[in-house]
Amino acid sequence: MVKWSKEVKDEVKMYQANDYEVKEETPTYVLMEKKTDTLGGHIIVFFLTFWWTIGIGNLIYWYFSKKTKKIMK
Repeated sequence: MVKWSKEVKDEVKMYQANDYEVKEETPTYVLMEKKTDTLGGHIIVFFLTFWWTIGIGNLIYWYFSKKTKKIMK
């Protein structure tokens, strides 16, 4: 683990308090990720779009439900 400055630690803690997780850590940045998709949401999208898009609607829902935040060190 690379040593973080106080400002970076505070910002990471703030995002972790909002359900973000550290996905990647490099010497220049920390990448945080939050997944907001739910199983219920996937099931609804599956039943509403599967017949027309053959599952592409579910992939689009999964892609847009991921949130990332890059914190520069």
